[in-house]
Formats: sequence, C-alpha cells, structure tokens
Amino acid sequence: MSTPFPNRRLYTRKVLRAAASVQLPSGARDVRTWDVGIDGMSIVSPKPIAPGTRCTVRLELPGSGPVSVTAKTVYCSLMGPEGFKVGLVFVTPDAETENAFRAFVA
Repeated sequence: MSTPFPNRRLYTRKVLRAAASVQLPSGARDVRTWDVGIDGMSIVSPKPIAPGTRCTVRLELPGSGPVSVTAKTVYCSLMGPEGFKVGLVFVTPDAETENAFRAFVA
C-alpha cells in the first residue's frame, strides 16, 4: 500500500529539541532544533525562511559538542504560535561534522 506523500528522506531522523542559531544572508537568528539526521534536520524558527536559502546552522550536538554545518532550506510551514518548521538538507559537510551527526543518530 503506498502513501500519497512518500517520505523523501534518505536517512532516519532523531528527535533533538535544543537551542541553535542560523546564519542567514540577512543576519543571525535564534531557532530551536526539531530533529536531526545524517543528511539534514528540521528547525523551528520564529519567522519564515524561504525554501532554497543557504545558511549555516550552529548547535550543540549531545556527545559531540558544538557543530556548525552549511545547509539549504527545502520547506517552510507554519506550525502555529511556536513559529515555522523549516526543513534543511546539509550541503557537503566535512567528515568530522558528518561523523558527529552519525554518532548522534546511531
């Protein structure tokens, strides 16, 4: 049985609700993480971030410490009073950063 909206993710995500920051072309913004995977993550932002926007996300990854990764937004949808859920895919993370995400998700 197929679903009308198949999941396009290649890897599973692990819940991570933590403070983070996003460096956008227009400046920095405080956000919260929603979930994290090897190839991307979701965040909750107080303001929308347009799909296709390149940014740098900085967060504290449990077990690995501070991580900074370049990403591109793929969707942005209103969650309600808490803000906008923004989906991100990572753009060629270095090996150390990728390993930190792999260790967290495992």
